[in-house]
Amino acid sequence: MSSLEIDLRRRERYEGIVKAISEFGLSTKEAIFENLPSELSTTYQRIREIYMQETNRGKNKVDVNHLVQLYANVPKTEELLRYLLFVTVLFTGFQNLRNELIYRVAARNYERINQLLNDPRYSIVNDISMALLNDYLNEGVKGEDIKEVSNAVHSFVYGLRKLTGAYRTTLLRWIPKFRDIASFEKALVMFYPIRANERRRRAIRTFIRWVSHETNLPIALGIIFREAYRQYVMTADIYSTLVTIRSGAFLTLLNDHTLKILNEIMANRNGGVTVRVYEVKGIVRAVGRLSNDPIIYERGAFKIGHDYCSKLRCSECPINKVCMKFTWVNIK
Repeated sequence: MSSLEIDLRRRERYEGIVKAISEFGLSTKEAIFENLPSELSTTYQRIREIYMQETNRGKNKVDVNHLVQLYANVPKTEELLRYLLFVTVLFTGFQNLRNELIYRVAARNYERINQLLNDPRYSIVNDISMALLNDYLNEGVKGEDIKEVSNAVHSFVYGLRKLTGAYRTTLLRWIPKFRDIASFEKALVMFYPIRANERRRRAIRTFIRWVSHETNLPIALGIIFREAYRQYVMTADIYSTLVTIRSGAFLTLLNDHTLKILNEIMANRNGGVTVRVYEVKGIVRAVGRLSNDPIIYERGAFKIGHDYCSKLRCSECPINKVCMKFTWVNIK
């Protein structure tokens, strides 16, 4: 499709782009689940099997408490949830964040981390933080601060101790009780450093995405069964933004803002144009909502952006046939 073939009256064309991104999202797996320690990977697979068996058998009449009990019978279920939460908390501790590198570093240091998951003591925070930081720096990343990493790990320990102490529960028993995304997001704050701000919000939403959809790790059953995951607010990172704008998916929204962005793109097609993420964050999130499943849309857009769009691998891209190919647009 030529990028010059723009007819805003044919909205179905741009809805087709959104659909293609979502379909690709359904066909892929979150990177974290491809980088789990082997023992946790087995747990992840077993939980998904149980969920599919029970939901297929019970259709819309699945007993949440019964399903949670079946999960509890799977070895290391609580450890898996704590591990996933811990990984997202680490997002707040590294300035030069590389998500997939964090996944690999955490997996390599699983034995150390597991000590903390099963016995959250402040006395081992510094040793674990230093081990994680050194492993991260050995990958060639520079400019990190041990205080930030330690602060993140300390916050995780605080939250976990509060959950098991003051609340007298576990993540496996606690998470399924939430019925909407907003209250879940608000409650998760206790595990993350207070002063992390936007980075903290993105980390929290990442954990929500991982446990609140049946195609990931279906633990937030109250949210999943009520389809409240459709209210998920995308983080709108650089990769999902890149795909949403370059593909033309944003043209499903006919408003002054999208028309302004389109005019800017077309006026600079010969010399290139830079669009800032913050300028179009609302547009990206709106497109995710229009997809009717923002978690799936974000997964597809992120994967396409990371693996194809950012490297201009258009000929190999799974949405090549429908993409508008605004390749002269740069996102920062």
